[in-house]
Amino acid sequence: MELQLVPLDNETGEVLQLNPEMLKKFDNSTLTNLLSATKGIDKLKKEAEKEVKKRLDEGQQFNRLSYGKAAQQKVLTMTNKQKYDLVKAHGWDCVEPITLTKLKSKFGDGIEQELEQSIVYKDKKAPLKWDA
Repeated sequence: MELQLVPLDNETGEVLQLNPEMLKKFDNSTLTNLLSATKGIDKLKKEAEKEVKKRLDEGQQFNRLSYGKAAQQKVLTMTNKQKYDLVKAHGWDCVEPITLTKLKSKFGDGIEQELEQSIVYKDKKAPLKWDA
């Protein structure tokens, strides 16, 4: 079975070659319909990737898919002495506190009250909200 998703113009039946420039020409209704359709596609893509990874982990082979090289991340793991020496050599600007969530999990919820004067609330961009 070969699955193909082909975008069609509903009025003319013409096959569309979608590109980002076309989005600027869409009216609000068309743009909303496209976004709604891609929500379902995104969910299918995530589930398909999960299934592929599961099968790769089981040792199955795919014609055009395999795991790539894992990315590496540099992470500092320091003793308290190393942290102290770093601050002594470079000042407090070389360190930042861990997140409030990590502090609460490590020291308990009371830490939030201790740090209350330092907590700043920042607004995030509002997410899209779909009407029913």
